[in-house]
Amino acid sequence: MSAAQGIAQGTAQRVCGICGHAARPPFRAPQPEIAPDLDMRPGEPTRSTLRDWVQACPGCGAVAEDLAALPASARSVVESEAYRLLSTKGIEETLPFRRAAMIAAAAGNVAGQAEALLQAAWAADDAAAMAEAAALRTEVAALWGDEATGELALRRLDALRRSGQFKAAAAWAEATTSRVTEELGRSIVAFQTQRIAARDVGRHLISSVLPPPAHKPHVSHGKRVTTGFWSRVLGRRG
Repeated sequence: MSAAQGIAQGTAQRVCGICGHAARPPFRAPQPEIAPDLDMRPGEPTRSTLRDWVQACPGCGAVAEDLAALPASARSVVESEAYRLLSTKGIEETLPFRRAAMIAAAAGNVAGQAEALLQAAWAADDAAAMAEAAALRTEVAALWGDEATGELALRRLDALRRSGQFKAAAAWAEATTSRVTEELGRSIVAFQTQRIAARDVGRHLISSVLPPPAHKPHVSHGKRVTTGFWSRVLGRRG
């Protein structure tokens, strides 16, 4: 049955917005049970499902979280030489996310572009491609820019540190101190400042910045936080 016939019969199929090929619904990740990283990469079991967060259309090669939501205008990007050549740059594991970022960029969706590139950096982390991960984080930090505030400012700080831009990271940590108002945010800045001074480019969990005895990612001193930055972190996919 064609998509048109399905619509007429009230059983419309999900299809790619560019070429009309059958498309699955967006992936629904399981809720994380472990604390997220400082850049908001969620903990397990969500963390290990990264490769499923985007889907590639077998018809036209478009990549997105939801192929059915892609506008037909994205066809020119997907059919471009630059899009094709992405397969020759970087490792295979990051390709779907880099393609999603290019589509987002062409649509003027800078936030979506940055998130897709950060996810590409996570894929590079998993593949132990540290140089590529650092380069991707450099792009992400530039896209977020020096106007970032709140949670985004904290995520940018982690991107700068993990990409090895220690001078820029130290300056941003100082600037970010006045851009966050919650205690957890200030604790993150203080922790990051220590890591920057140690020239540390490694991964750290948000739970690392909490004082003892906060051993569980979702509980601090036995009291569940239900408002503010920390509550927004809980259960977040990325």
